[in-house]
Amino acid sequence: MLVLGGGPIGLSVIQALKAQGSESIIVAEVASRRKEFAKTFGASHILDPSKEDVVARCRELTGGQGVDVVYDCAGVQVALDSACEALRVRGTLVNVAIWEGTATINPTKMLLKERKYMGIVTYARNDFQEVLDAISSGAIKPEGMITKTIRMDEVVEQGFELLIKEKDKQVKVLVDCSS
Repeated sequence: MLVLGGGPIGLSVIQALKAQGSESIIVAEVASRRKEFAKTFGASHILDPSKEDVVARCRELTGGQGVDVVYDCAGVQVALDSACEALRVRGTLVNVAIWEGTATINPTKMLLKERKYMGIVTYARNDFQEVLDAISSGAIKPEGMITKTIRMDEVVEQGFELLIKEKDKQVKVLVDCSS
């Protein structure tokens, strides 16, 4: 498994994969604090795409085969390109990221190796119950990714702006509606 992006979505995917019993999870992330979180949440290997070739390292870590599944949680073209190349024959690329613009995939590269692409954004009712059960049992611990708690009147400056300006330091900002 390869998870591209160690933000809130990527960290949630890592926890879900661990809760389902995945043993080998590779994560590609540039932000140092998010890399630390990924390791804490159970990633086996942390790759920095600004310093190393993610595709080459994935091939190395999988005996030259490539990964079975890539979860794109980054939503940027360079990550999508790496995702397509890191997949093994008949592998699956799962898009979990929300994209700001248009992305491109080379259909021939997907076709020649019989790779699959799927997007996930909606939920079935049972999905919520499974997540709640996993949280209740301790298999998933989302509180670990909360880096700051703020009041409702701080949402813009200490929430949105902080997440944009301090992406390397912040992961999930929780709004305390009771204060």
